[in-house]
Amino acid sequence: MGRDCLSKEQLTSLIISLPFLATAAEPGFRAFSALHYGTVAACFGVMAMGTRAGIYLHRAHGPHVEQRFRRALGCFALAVFVFSSVWYVLPQNFDWPVSLPLEFCDLGMLVAAGAMLLNIRWLRGLLYFWGTVFTIQAFLTPVLQQGPASIEFWLFWISHTCITGAAVYDMVAGKFRPSFRDGVRSYVISIGYAFCLLILDNVTGWNYGYVGPTKPGTPTLLDALGPYPTRAFWMAVVAAIGFLIALLPWAWATCKR
Repeated sequence: MGRDCLSKEQLTSLIISLPFLATAAEPGFRAFSALHYGTVAACFGVMAMGTRAGIYLHRAHGPHVEQRFRRALGCFALAVFVFSSVWYVLPQNFDWPVSLPLEFCDLGMLVAAGAMLLNIRWLRGLLYFWGTVFTIQAFLTPVLQQGPASIEFWLFWISHTCITGAAVYDMVAGKFRPSFRDGVRSYVISIGYAFCLLILDNVTGWNYGYVGPTKPGTPTLLDALGPYPTRAFWMAVVAAIGFLIALLPWAWATCKR
C-alpha cells in the first residue's frame, strides 16, 4: 500500500537536472544560457504588457489617464536610476572604473525618465535611438557575471528594460515617429558624449562607454571591431549604421504617403 518516494538527494538531483533551473542555481550568469534566454523573454514580456496597458488606458479611459500612467513609468525609471547610482557608490560596492553613473545605460535611464515625464521632442528621439540601437545590445550580449542571487543582476535587467521598454512604449502607445533630424541630432549627442568618455578613459585607464583601451570580459560586438584605438572609430560607424536602420522604417512609411 506504500508508494515509492524520492529521497531528498534524488529530488535535488532531479531539480538540478532541469536546464533552466540548473542555470539559475549557478552563482554566476553566462551569456547564451537558459537563464539568459529566459530573462530576456521575461523582460520583453514586461515591455509588451506595459505598452499594452498604456494602449488600453488611452482607449478605455482617455489620454489624460494614459498620461498619468506614462508619468508613473517615468518616475519608476528615475527611481531605478537613483537607487542604482546610490547602490554602486556605497563604500562596500564602490570601484572607480565601474561605479560612476557614466555609462550610456546610466544616462539612458535619465533620458527615459525625461522623455516620459516631460514629453520633449529631442529626449524622445534620443530615447528611441538609444533604446533600439544601444540598449538592445545588453539583451543580446549582456556584460554581466552576477546571477539572480545578487542585486546587480536585477539592477542590470531592470534598468535596460526601462530604457528599451520606454522607447517601445513611446513608439507604440505614444505614437512617436522619429525623423531624419531626430536621428542626426541623437547621433551628434551620442558621439559627443562618447568623445568625452574617450578622453576620460584614456586619462584614467577606465572603460566607461566601452570606448576605452580595454574590453569587457564577456563576448560582445566589440570583439569583431578590431584593436584599439581603431575600434573606437568602428564603433562610431556601427552606431551610424544602427541609427540609419532604426530610422529606415519611418522614412519608408513617409515616402509611401
